[in-house]
Amino acid sequence: KTANVYKMVWRVSSKQDSLLLGGLIFSLSMISCLAHYDRAYMRNADDGFTIRENWLNDIRDDAKLSELALPGTHDSATYNYNSVFLDILKTQILSFDEQLNYGIRFFDIRVRHINNVFTLHHSQFYLHLDFNDFLRSVDTFLQRQPSETVLFRLKQEQTEEDNNRSLKETLKSYIDMYQSKWLNTSNKTIDLGSARGKFIILADDQQFLPFGIDYESIRPYTQDEYDFKSNWDLYHKWEVVKSQLETAKNGDPNEIYMNYLSGSGWLSFPYFVASGHMTRGTSASRLSTGLVTPLFNYRYPDFPRVACFLGMCTIAFEGTNILTKDKIISYNKNIKNQRRSVGIIIADFPGDWLISVVIENNAALRK
Repeated sequence: KTANVYKMVWRVSSKQDSLLLGGLIFSLSMISCLAHYDRAYMRNADDGFTIRENWLNDIRDDAKLSELALPGTHDSATYNYNSVFLDILKTQILSFDEQLNYGIRFFDIRVRHINNVFTLHHSQFYLHLDFNDFLRSVDTFLQRQPSETVLFRLKQEQTEEDNNRSLKETLKSYIDMYQSKWLNTSNKTIDLGSARGKFIILADDQQFLPFGIDYESIRPYTQDEYDFKSNWDLYHKWEVVKSQLETAKNGDPNEIYMNYLSGSGWLSFPYFVASGHMTRGTSASRLSTGLVTPLFNYRYPDFPRVACFLGMCTIAFEGTNILTKDKIISYNKNIKNQRRSVGIIIADFPGDWLISVVIENNAALRK
């Protein structure tokens, strides 16, 4: 009888331990992963950016445009958007002037042709800016900083409406206004010395082609997988970003390589892809993947292990801005053995550290 009582107690105790262990694992897997601050992702314009107005002045004149590592922004005009679907549509918080002053040298400009002008859009959403707002900022900046050059992708967005001239003719009217700052080239390997003080268009439409470099010639060297079905697509996104970083740094010096860190879906906001955060704040908590180590140690090896307790750790999401910054830092430690730069890195909410490491990747091209 005594032995049977012991067996019953042991069984109850084992069940309780299993329940407790299961509860602990579940709690760890779902835990909010504490405040996370990494300056590769910055969600506020006053988070403390460094002025980098003339960093290209340190680069040799004979460096090819295609060889440069350039910090860039995706959907660059959305900083001015503050209406419905904010978290899914807003990808930037810095104005054009701020982006230029803090070191951004590539812009992603989407225009709608309406009433014979170009308005700036994100899909069907008007951003309360027009193309002249952007060009005015670029023109003013290049007058002040003649050592610099600015590249931008120009893409038609949304249907045309109420025009009595072609897309090409409207673009020509803008070019005429800023003729002194426009570089008329289709050459991807033009030297930096020839591009200083100028802006260069990457034409993502056949009607834009007479005015710049054909974006189609760059597309084979571009990573832009952006469609998320769920948050767990973030690791795949990082894998293609990482692969493109390797491809670029070992690639053809005569080709422009572009790497979009951005992505989104209706349940995966741009700030999450950039930061891995639960909410949009610069110092918000990381979101948990729902997995813990050591049970799932083989999953998501590049994602951080956090909130460890009794040998178990939560596997948290990590944003593409942070992962990319860390990867480029590792490249920059051995820059002399790198065939070429990582190319153009295009981000949502790029922070000061991300901008800095991309610029530093040009060390082999310095004067």
